[in-house]
Amino acid sequence: MNRLIRIWNQNRGKIIITALVVVFFFIIIRALNGVAKRSLQQRNNNTNTAWVEEEQIPNKSILTGEKVNTETTKTNVSVIEEFVNSCNENNIEKAYNLLTDDCKETLFKTKEKFIQNYYNLIFTEPRTTKIENYKNSSKTNTYKVTFLGDILGTGDVSDKTSKKDYITVEKDSGKLNINSLITTNDINKKLDQNGIVVTVAKQEIYIDYEIYKIKVQNNTNKEICMDTRKSTKSVYAVGTDNVKYTAFTNEISSSLYEIIAYGSRTYNLKINKKYNASIRTKKIAFTDIVEDYEKYKNENIDERLKLEVEW
Repeated sequence: MNRLIRIWNQNRGKIIITALVVVFFFIIIRALNGVAKRSLQQRNNNTNTAWVEEEQIPNKSILTGEKVNTETTKTNVSVIEEFVNSCNENNIEKAYNLLTDDCKETLFKTKEKFIQNYYNLIFTEPRTTKIENYKNSSKTNTYKVTFLGDILGTGDVSDKTSKKDYITVEKDSGKLNINSLITTNDINKKLDQNGIVVTVAKQEIYIDYEIYKIKVQNNTNKEICMDTRKSTKSVYAVGTDNVKYTAFTNEISSSLYEIIAYGSRTYNLKINKKYNASIRTKKIAFTDIVEDYEKYKNENIDERLKLEVEW
């Protein structure tokens, strides 16, 4: 015991310094371990947050599994939500101005038309949305948008009041085509055959069909008939896949197919072709044209003219 006291008395300074150094390094190590642990936890939290955010945004097509750039998706979703919020707030001017010029020209030439044919049908109550990526092309991104009811206000979690639309965002303008309109294209192709001139002026592509603005000019001295409507397959479009897509000829009055000598008709031809960004329509065919309709009515002649406008 006396020996230990003697050693302490002789080396007290060194022992105290050594002990302080050990305690100091122990504290430093504990602090560094704490910092490292918090840093790792923060990185994990950030990773989890990023993963959740990535999973929540609709950047993956529900049809093909194709993924769209995350930033592009965020921008597209933002403009759709801005449109919906504007409608919820009854800010018609702002909502209408988010539409493309083609959408306005094709479907809603005035704000009043937009209110009557869209706003009043969808926004019967405040809406929240479920937005899903549907189809994509080099120029557009199309989303399936489900307009849900006011769950907070009504407490109704059923979907009986929900509405659906397919909304397309144009990449160039950043604006919207609504009411299932994907895009429009000016065709302006015509064919003059035996004095019958058929012009395909414009194409409107919707999610479930296409519509073509058709003008027929009869430059002959006889009444003609563009289709006798004895077959549902006599008027059709042909795609780049070489598949024939039939027209809904029953939606056009039969009188529109009858064109007097030197007369003309203009009508919308609806084609049963669902939207596919990789398959475009390349021509419209009329295969049941009667060049002398008066004679046909009296004698039921079998001769037919086939006319195809290709672009």
